[in-house]
Amino acid sequence: MKFRLIQSNNRGLVTRPGDRTFASRGPAKGEEDHELPTLFIWAKKPDRLLARCWTRWTGEKLEEDFVYEVTRFRDLIDLHGDTRFHQWCSRQLRRQMWELQGPTLEISEDCCPKPEAVHEVNRLKGASGLQRRKARIMAQSPALSEGEKERLDQIYGLRDSLNKAEGRISYHVDHIHPLAAGGLHHPDNLRVLEASENMRKGAKLLCTANESQEACARRRQEY
Repeated sequence: MKFRLIQSNNRGLVTRPGDRTFASRGPAKGEEDHELPTLFIWAKKPDRLLARCWTRWTGEKLEEDFVYEVTRFRDLIDLHGDTRFHQWCSRQLRRQMWELQGPTLEISEDCCPKPEAVHEVNRLKGASGLQRRKARIMAQSPALSEGEKERLDQIYGLRDSLNKAEGRISYHVDHIHPLAAGGLHHPDNLRVLEASENMRKGAKLLCTANESQEACARRRQEY
């Protein structure tokens, strides 16, 4: 099942059919007129809410953002600060969000301003690095077997469970051979790493836990 995922902390909360919002990701080719189940995460400390609905692209854009309209509304639930669910979460976690059980919330007031009223000029200027990284991941993702896909989900699942236990983003999924150096987005090249260590590493090659200093030095020379 394919989901549209929109995350917001500055553009209001969708609560009913007819609400309009925007997102940086546009509809896939051939899906411009499709209605898709949508997970709308609204995060504003200390609240973290999930609106489950269906949306369709209106055909409009605000700069580089795509404007979507809620066509059907399912419910609104409280995520209780659960940090597993975020904009870059896995397909498995998106399905879990759609199937998640919890008390529904009733919102009577209008919480969703018109996109034109809250859209910021050059909103995506700072996101260019993330867009380049996403493009690299897509370009450097080999075809995976079902077993490899399961391992990939397990790696991201471990990261999410560790972050949930911490209550914040303390762990990243690291590419041992960096994407910027031609590394593949493959489970053999992935590991869970503390966020601080991953930030220090950047695009450098680090020695792995089971690797000798000599082997690590040779690998760095090849790089």
